[in-house]
Amino acid sequence: MYSKFRNMLKMTALGAASAALLVQAGSAFAAPASAGSAASYDIVVLGDSIAAGYQAGFTEQSVPYGFAEHVFEQALFQGLRAEYVNYGVLGLRTEGLANWLEAAIAGEKVTEADVQAGLSDKDPRAKQMLAEMTDTLAGDIRDAETVLISIGGNDFLGFVNELGLTTNVDALSAGDKTALQDKLDALINNYTTQLDDILGMIGELQPKAEVVIANQYLPLPVLKLPNGETTYPKVAKSAALFLKDGQSNLNARLGEVVKAHGNKGLSIKISDAAAVIEKSILTLTSISDGDIHPKAAGYAALGKAYSEQLWGEYKTVLPRAAGVPISVVVNGEEIVSKYAPVIQKGRTYLAVRDITDAMGAELKWDAATATATVSLDGRTVDITVGAATIRVNGETVPLNAEPAYLQQFPGEKKTYLPLAALSEGLGFQVEYRHEQKIAFINK
Repeated sequence: MYSKFRNMLKMTALGAASAALLVQAGSAFAAPASAGSAASYDIVVLGDSIAAGYQAGFTEQSVPYGFAEHVFEQALFQGLRAEYVNYGVLGLRTEGLANWLEAAIAGEKVTEADVQAGLSDKDPRAKQMLAEMTDTLAGDIRDAETVLISIGGNDFLGFVNELGLTTNVDALSAGDKTALQDKLDALINNYTTQLDDILGMIGELQPKAEVVIANQYLPLPVLKLPNGETTYPKVAKSAALFLKDGQSNLNARLGEVVKAHGNKGLSIKISDAAAVIEKSILTLTSISDGDIHPKAAGYAALGKAYSEQLWGEYKTVLPRAAGVPISVVVNGEEIVSKYAPVIQKGRTYLAVRDITDAMGAELKWDAATATATVSLDGRTVDITVGAATIRVNGETVPLNAEPAYLQQFPGEKKTYLPLAALSEGLGFQVEYRHEQKIAFINK
């Protein structure tokens, strides 16, 4: 599934990895060894623009770093050999996602009109995604350990725009108020009906998956006045209170649907996006610029909320000392050493004993040939200082990296090895996360 994700990333820069990530995470072998691959922890992301990681001002060339990427990193922090694929589409509503899932399960080819008319007006990737990814959607969910969902905001945007944030709801006639409430109730009913179908299909495809779905936040700036009164800048208070009441009803109904599917055996939890985002709406979203989407800090907060539902924690590395370019985490544990990692031409190098101890590997050193022999679980890698090749299970493999070398420290020298070459040779997953400057090595 990982290669499929990479192909999708090449298709659209809204899901593309940065050049630096690809350079440092790419194989250190000129020709890969025939390593077996361990079972992966697969994450599938479904939903709308928030699922896709969209931020105000993004173009097709933009690179997202949304909640999905944060959860992926947290899976790596858990020592999991994680992979993920993102099916987030800008402008997607619950009925659109339900239509897409239904077609994917039936094995049908779909057009934009089959899923949700006008999607390409919101997301320039939509037609190509629907054409190329419908075939993989059901299979990816069947393979998933975790399914992350963010959907529903687009169901209500039209209603909010039609209402108008400056409308004095209290001044409306009784008939108009009733009609307004009826319309909102109908939207909420449709949302819960479609969501019930969506969760039912996910449960049928992968009943053992851990599912986490976000509730709906309301991006209204709020000010607390000295007298304790609450005010909503540029929004009529009556309209704000009407929408807040609707949001409470909506999220309560979400809770009912989630509970019903939990009772059917689906492992499902709610990520409280409302609590997370609304505590600092101006800092965490672009609403002051007229855009409801999270900023980078908002996506980090959402990623933390999703991750805490999955693992009960959100892990970080220790602060790096000045001049230390990268942190290294092996099987979920950060390597803490006085021998700092080094970057050489886009590759990470580490003192051999630090990395082998972290892996639990056996290290033998041949001083005569300046060769480190590292063994673990029936695999052996021989790396010689200064050599342009290494040996993996007896097979000579060229390096796409600078050779191992001796790094001088006060009073001693340490053998520094190319981290990716050793790790991949022993069958580990190597992931470099450019945004956090962390190399994850997982068995």
